[in-house]
Amino acid sequence: MEKLIQAVFKEVIENKNYDESLINKYFSEDYIQEVDGVTLDFNSFKNHIRKLKEKVVEQKVVFENIMSDEDCVITKHYVTSILQNEEIVKHKVFAEFKFKNDKIVHCDELTFLLEGDSSEKKIRF
Repeated sequence: MEKLIQAVFKEVIENKNYDESLINKYFSEDYIQEVDGVTLDFNSFKNHIRKLKEKVVEQKVVFENIMSDEDCVITKHYVTSILQNEEIVKHKVFAEFKFKNDKIVHCDELTFLLEGDSSEKKIRF
């Protein structure tokens, strides 16, 4: 499962283009994401990723810690985003991913803005 999460971040998040087929490959249609008190369903999540790709020129994810069992992966990772206006935004992220049938069905995530304008709080994953 750890390799699967790393592939998700590489192929979906770090990818400069929005590719819905990759989202469908890794995420269940029942997917729910809870981020800092906000809940997204599968369609809202896809819209979030689409808007992110419009605003962000480049994203890089670096994992500090990653742990897993049969159906859960927990990560501590850092996301650095370069925006269209060349601003750099960095987040520290703690996330718990739950799996069912080899797809992500749930993500519970907390983020902390390390660098950048606080209005860019939502630029993370």
